[in-house]
Amino acid sequence: MFTMNPRTTFMNNRLVSYLCTSALLCSFMTLNVSAAKLTITDNLVIRDIDDKAVEQGFLSTKQTVELAQGKHTLVIKYKDVFEDLDMGEERLVKSDYFVVKFKVENQQALFLSTIKISDLAQAEHFVRTPELTLLDENKEALVLDLEKLSDYELSKQVTKVVTTLSAPVAVTKNNSQPPNMTKETQDFNQKVINEVDAVPMLKFWWHKASENEKEDFLHFISENTKINQ
Repeated sequence: MFTMNPRTTFMNNRLVSYLCTSALLCSFMTLNVSAAKLTITDNLVIRDIDDKAVEQGFLSTKQTVELAQGKHTLVIKYKDVFEDLDMGEERLVKSDYFVVKFKVENQQALFLSTIKISDLAQAEHFVRTPELTLLDENKEALVLDLEKLSDYELSKQVTKVVTTLSAPVAVTKNNSQPPNMTKETQDFNQKVINEVDAVPMLKFWWHKASENEKEDFLHFISENTKINQ
């Protein structure tokens, strides 16, 4: 009968232990590389991250979240207190919710903050025209886009409607509408289309268009301008 000597057993056990430890370290390193820790300044309040509601109780004590690589969308607002020297009292200044879009690539840490706001006048100016800064762990600035919440929500609704309207329609034997296209759905689709603000939608589709599509559209505008002159 074949048996292992104590030294062989000891070496095998050490090898197994080494492999397990290496696997755990690799998993840990992979997790760190694939996720970035986003820190948000206290004067920013997050409502949604990637269309999912955030528990305010969590962020009120710890303004950090883990974000995977890829594109992300935050719905946030500005909120802070300043002394009103004219009135001799403190004033709460807050903005409407707005949307912040950015992309996480190989960053490990991100820091989202407002521009420097030192007094009430600067705070009120920020409410009218928000401006944020997104830095990585090396204090390098990252590209971000700001958008009105109403434009963002409208874009989502229009995209949903366009997707619905462009989906292949199953024609029944008597040429009636498909079972899943109810009267309520049709009314909703038409209502959204009727209420679409053309400017944000043109911006939305412009960003989604390819370079060739943009060129064709500019040619279309040029030709129509000549006709209307």
